[in-house]
Amino acid sequence: GDVGTGKTTLCRCLLDRLEKNIQVALVLNPLLSDMDLLRACVHDLRVQPLYDSREKPILAGGGKIKELRGTRHEDGQDHDPRWIHSASKTELLEALNAFLLQQHENGGSTVVIIDEAQNLSQEVMEQLRILSNLETEKEKLLQIIFVGQLELNGKLKLPDLKQLNQRISIRYEISPLSREETKSYISHRILVAGAGSRIAFTRSALNEIYNYSKGYPRLINMVCDRALLAGYNDQADTIDARQIKQAVRSLLGAEEKSYFVEQFLKPRASLFASALFFAAGLAFFLFSENGFFRPAQDAWRSPSGEAPGPTSSTPMMADGDHRGQSGPGHPAPGRSPSGEKAALLEPGPAEAPSPVPPAPSARAVPSAANVVEGKDAAQEKIIETPVSPAPMREHETYRIQIDSLSSETPANDSVHRLQEEGFNAYWKKVDAGGKSTYVVYVGPFDDLNAAKIHFNALRQTGRSPMLFSVSKSG
Repeated sequence: GDVGTGKTTLCRCLLDRLEKNIQVALVLNPLLSDMDLLRACVHDLRVQPLYDSREKPILAGGGKIKELRGTRHEDGQDHDPRWIHSASKTELLEALNAFLLQQHENGGSTVVIIDEAQNLSQEVMEQLRILSNLETEKEKLLQIIFVGQLELNGKLKLPDLKQLNQRISIRYEISPLSREETKSYISHRILVAGAGSRIAFTRSALNEIYNYSKGYPRLINMVCDRALLAGYNDQADTIDARQIKQAVRSLLGAEEKSYFVEQFLKPRASLFASALFFAAGLAFFLFSENGFFRPAQDAWRSPSGEAPGPTSSTPMMADGDHRGQSGPGHPAPGRSPSGEKAALLEPGPAEAPSPVPPAPSARAVPSAANVVEGKDAAQEKIIETPVSPAPMREHETYRIQIDSLSSETPANDSVHRLQEEGFNAYWKKVDAGGKSTYVVYVGPFDDLNAAKIHFNALRQTGRSPMLFSVSKSG
């Protein structure tokens, strides 16, 4: 189990509950050599030497030698541990094996418990494997219990300890207490201490204890001890959350601030994550290409409701419905009605849009009597529309043809609709073959990119525009 889960406490509890015919050797210090471990087990089990070792003088040289007389110690003889330190490893193993056989004949068992077993060296673990070989034809003579932290599992998986790992028959991991087990544990400890009717913990105090300890008995004991001291100072028989927080502060020291910040944020982390996810989804819905607020090239009206003029941004181009209507009443696609040379373009992708200048308001449109195009009427026979005069530019290069109509009224209506949608629209009258044609345009544009943006926008309205590249005929 993990640190503080009560492994050593369970070992001592086991020792108190074992029957009298069970002999136990408890090793609390795992940082031993293999010989030291063997001596510790023999000492705890009160193993007697197998043979007497006595000094006998030699007459010739005057020295002394040790003589093994071959006499067994009788049961019940006083234990003399001095022989352990002078005995060899073989003598220790033989004496231990004889002790285990005698214990088995008497109907008893022998157990070796090793605490903090994760700190054992591989040499010591190999010695324990050898001890596990002490057995009869039917059963083992020695039971070995390893008590250690979680690192012990990883150590036993080493290739050199494969044989020892295979001999372990029972494994159990101690986990921290649950919230309800923590409450029961505290109640039991108070009852054992004899203060069950005089001391009580509130529900909020128990929750604070569990939040800090996470169910580890060692931490539960520490925080409850400090909380009882705080309650004693306050002369209170009921411990509440305030005393628990004081106890936690005294235990944490410099870590106090980070702990309470974590306790504040942890239960709210899911709420913060949900809010962030919702905000991201809302932003995507509002500002994505298909969202509520579309990009500027798709929304041609300003927030104030006024129609912006042609932007320096870019629409695209497709064949218009009037492309095949060239004839006496319809200008051919290859030439503009003004007599300028025009080329029909297939626009490519639009570049980044430029700021949108405002379009002239329909209320400020001059009357028909005051507006004419400043060109020789005999040469081009073109009259500027009274609804929206075409801006005069020195270098006009691109325009978009929207429609070709036979009378002025529908041309005016078409221009008004385009202006309401935010386009800079106008019409020109073309006299050819004795018939007048009113051609509706959007533009003009000095930049092809701006013309493409408006072209794309016009296509999205369901129209069939045509984009022309215009140059002066001279």
